[in-house]
Amino acid sequence: MNSVIMRSAFLTARQIVRQDWLSQGRKLSAIKPRDLASFASAYLEGNPELIEQAAETVRNDPGLRTLAERQERFSRRMRR
Repeated sequence: MNSVIMRSAFLTARQIVRQDWLSQGRKLSAIKPRDLASFASAYLEGNPELIEQAAETVRNDPGLRTLAERQERFSRRMRR
């Protein structure tokens, strides 16, 4: 899986977790960044449709598509 797609999906999951945290009346300063990342990873595992949405976003955004293509070429070169 392309790292650009996975990063985009993770950022979306993190934003959802943050919004959920705030909607419960909690302060963001009360959560450690490491814990936020863990919660976002767990959320992403439970909601694989976020990866599909991120892939669609990358396909439709010229800048992200170019970045993903560059990343893919780099990855292929590093595997040789």
